[in-house]
Amino acid sequence: MSRSSISRRDFMKKTGAASAALAGKSYLLEANPIPVPARPTAPSDRIRFGMIGIGMQGSGLLDLSIHLPGVECVAACDLYDGRHVLANSIIQKATGKTVPTTRRYQDLLDNHEIDCIVAAVPDHWHAKIIEDTCNAGKDIYCEKPMTHHPSEGFGIIDAAEKNQRIVQIGSQRRSSIVYAKAKELIDSGAIGEVRLIEDTMGRNSPCGAWVYPPPPDLSPENLDWKTWLGDAPPHPFDPIRFARWRGFKDYGEGIPGDLYVHLLTGIHYVMGVQDPPERAYSLGGMFQWDVDHRDYPDQMSTLYEYPGFRALVRVTLNNHSDEVVRFMGTRGTVEIRDESVTISHQDGKNHAPCYYIASYPPKLHAEFVKEWEARHRTEPGTAKVLESATYYAPLGYDDDREHLWNFFQSVRTRQPSVEGPHFANNTALGCHMANYSYFHQTAARWDMAARTIKSA
Repeated sequence: MSRSSISRRDFMKKTGAASAALAGKSYLLEANPIPVPARPTAPSDRIRFGMIGIGMQGSGLLDLSIHLPGVECVAACDLYDGRHVLANSIIQKATGKTVPTTRRYQDLLDNHEIDCIVAAVPDHWHAKIIEDTCNAGKDIYCEKPMTHHPSEGFGIIDAAEKNQRIVQIGSQRRSSIVYAKAKELIDSGAIGEVRLIEDTMGRNSPCGAWVYPPPPDLSPENLDWKTWLGDAPPHPFDPIRFARWRGFKDYGEGIPGDLYVHLLTGIHYVMGVQDPPERAYSLGGMFQWDVDHRDYPDQMSTLYEYPGFRALVRVTLNNHSDEVVRFMGTRGTVEIRDESVTISHQDGKNHAPCYYIASYPPKLHAEFVKEWEARHRTEPGTAKVLESATYYAPLGYDDDREHLWNFFQSVRTRQPSVEGPHFANNTALGCHMANYSYFHQTAARWDMAARTIKSA
């Protein structure tokens, strides 16, 4: 390339190449060890929990929890009798024992042998079960998002504080060592000031779009349908709604409540966000999964406004793509992909004469280039290398397991939860704002004084 003909495109290539003259290193992150006791934990020292909801997520939480040291399941509850059988098959395989099962979660709250609850139920039941558990004097781990409606979070916060209870919401990135490393790097100033965040992911399958097959034996005889509906509008028995509730406004929040909540949890944790987003604007649509008369779109992108930075969150159920999170700072980028976090640096300087000088007369152009190169000449061997680094989670690392362990440790020590109701409420409100914007076709604004979402 002639030095006298630097185009805008060439400038960008040179600048990118120079700032990306990186020497990469790799590191293995260390997870906080979960201790294995030298001898069986005495019954008086065990954390004894009751399990409410043994569905897709709940069965996994149950299995992880009973394999944690010093943790024991005492009883299980589900409105579908088939899941009573599932719960005891999981427990018996791990412990050789079975536990009482019930359709009434109140039976678990009345059980004085139970210290805490793990709940994985449809979203429209979250607030009721959390508040009832706190009022019964027990701690609770409840699946995400914390709320089904924006107004519910403040009642949960009040119930937790009034009863001095541990409430932890199950969005596991709050316990992830990968996100903790990203936070450490950003807090250190390693990439300057973060001004923009992109978090994108995609699915492309019926299962990924919540087209779950209902249990073939499901019937009004083995499922308490009326109780399952709770405070939702009356509806005839419907196995589709039971299995695919995430797609219906009566019970769930669609893409934001199922997936945004994880993405926003990571963003809020890394960036130290203490309040809901100030504004949100969503676009999306229903393109592929217009099934079951569901309410929610299968594609959504939302631009969030926070003090000092913006975040673009995009989820599609029409194309598979691994999740990638990019925290873009004035001096580099921190990128999370799978179970790794990579930092790459930029110095924010020109590495060639600015392409704007193409507008100079030839003589002035040549003089500018000569002077610029004299001022920026680097002696051989003295160029500063900007090192990139990638940090990997160890093989077999499971942030679900870490998150549950953190909850049970909070129950044991009475130390605050890593994802308490204030933090979780801010995240849930971000999800509600995304839906408000989409369905109202306007920007959504969080009104802190009124504690409500309004059109911007």
